[in-house]
Amino acid sequence: MEIVAHSSYSELFYPIAYWRTSSGIEVDFVLGDNEIVIEVKSAEIIGKTHLKGMRRFKEEYSTRRSILVSMDSKPRKTEDQIEILPWQIFLKQLWGGEVI
Repeated sequence: MEIVAHSSYSELFYPIAYWRTSSGIEVDFVLGDNEIVIEVKSAEIIGKTHLKGMRRFKEEYSTRRSILVSMDSKPRKTEDQIEILPWQIFLKQLWGGEVI
């Protein structure tokens, strides 16, 4: 709901989509024209299985930024440049105009 609210209140009105393959691999949010990909997980420690959907999406589309929002305690990046952000940092960046 925060992403939808931001799109409207910021008056950017960017498209928000969901992506899923026929085999069931999915990504929660695709913003703009595949510019930003966001996955939301309730896990405190993110592992490889949590990144499967984002990695598959990145194989098929070029993205400017890939973000996995979680309960993780600190931000980090994977070797393939997927950002893992604690939800508080993600919201601060979103409303600070740093995500899109």
